Amino acid sequence: MNIDYSVLKKYPLCDRCFGRLYGKLIRSSNFERGHALKLAKAIELEEDLRTALEKMNETSENPELKPIEPEKLEEIKELMYCIYKSGISGIKLDLIDNIEKYETKFKNEAEYEKNEDCDELCPWCKGIFEPENIETVAENVVNALSEYEFDSFLIGTKLPKRFKELEKEIETPFIESIRQEFGRELGKVVVPLVKRRVDKENPDIVVMVNPYNQKVTLQVNPVFIKGRYKKLVRGIPQSHWHCRSCKGKGCEKCNFTGKQYMTSVEEIIAEPFMEVMKGSSEALHGAGREDIDVRMLGNGRPFVIEIKEPKIRKVNLEELASKVNESGNVEIINVEYGVKKDVHFFKNEPHKKTYLAHVECEEKVSNEEVAELVKKLEDLTIDQRTPDRVSHRRADLVRVRKVYKAWPHMIDDHNFELKIFCDGGLYIKELINSDEGRTTPSVSELLNKKCICKFLDVLDVHDYEDAENI
Repeated sequence: MNIDYSVLKKYPLCDRCFGRLYGKLIRSSNFERGHALKLAKAIELEEDLRTALEKMNETSENPELKPIEPEKLEEIKELMYCIYKSGISGIKLDLIDNIEKYETKFKNEAEYEKNEDCDELCPWCKGIFEPENIETVAENVVNALSEYEFDSFLIGTKLPKRFKELEKEIETPFIESIRQEFGRELGKVVVPLVKRRVDKENPDIVVMVNPYNQKVTLQVNPVFIKGRYKKLVRGIPQSHWHCRSCKGKGCEKCNFTGKQYMTSVEEIIAEPFMEVMKGSSEALHGAGREDIDVRMLGNGRPFVIEIKEPKIRKVNLEELASKVNESGNVEIINVEYGVKKDVHFFKNEPHKKTYLAHVECEEKVSNEEVAELVKKLEDLTIDQRTPDRVSHRRADLVRVRKVYKAWPHMIDDHNFELKIFCDGGLYIKELINSDEGRTTPSVSELLNKKCICKFLDVLDVHDYEDAENI
């Protein structure tokens, strides 16, 4: 293969950086690889220059001999000088006549900087691999991590834009990014200091380092805790609602709380966890949601509480669950640590549900009519257009859902309870009242009576599909 040494004419890369251009070849450090490549080329160039000079002497004595091409000689001398300026001090500059010419050209065309001691800095690494720099960055990392509890971490390197552009300009098919090497070298110093393991797949904390200005930022990954919650009272939303009047800023209508409702399932669950884990914020992810005036009973609704940027990751989950349950409004069970995939599963996987609806009819209804209704509802396909009450925040679509089974319980001539096993996403209130014909068929349509859902409870969010288990 051909090694591109011409890059040294514009960028006098140090041995380490030149070796990094071919970092995927042979097992060696970048410094050793770069130094060896430069030495090999320097030896080759010196041999070529000596041969050329001898040939020049011969042609001066014998005009019949073909003279060496001046351009070829210039190229050899220029590259020798550039390799010398990139750190190979053993090159014999006395072989290069008129060296001032190459010094001037190099100063005019090459891109490099000098430090306070007037030593030329490599234009790519700028000395970031010097022990003093790595030790300072490592100290900054340790200080940043000191406030957090964690078992695993990963170091990432953030490059300023101009160094990204430089790397792109000089890259070869075998290049190793300077980000990778710096992260590896910094890790050798940091790991013994923090005594934590490196995890490339799912670290608790990602440490982002700018090696050029020694700045450190942390990406603290969230903790996920899953379980099932029961909402034991009506009148509480699942998540925090901003006041409709002030949009959360605080006004007289909301008593300057910024809230439409004083509390929520999310806030009741999150409060004890946030207090102990010291997160910056949180988010509740549920397998669906119930209306404010609907209770969530039975085995509860699957949920994941995501604690963002926690300073404490290991907590007594049973103790915190007990604090939640003391509220009397919300109860959580089966609490355990989860993973990010749980959020996707709970939010996106369909869950069949069982409801208990208190149905009130405008006209009298008989046992026989309700029994016939139950028969019609079994395995019944429902076409449900987005309910009018949620059309402002839901796409106007016709959704196809199914009722699998229903069980009745008569209360009086105008009221009965209906236990319904159905697809998730079926609006039960509209299944009963028809929503002005937007849901068809409906309980009102099947009974040919105007009916409303007076009360509604969710009895179960199923992890199974078998109606016989209900």
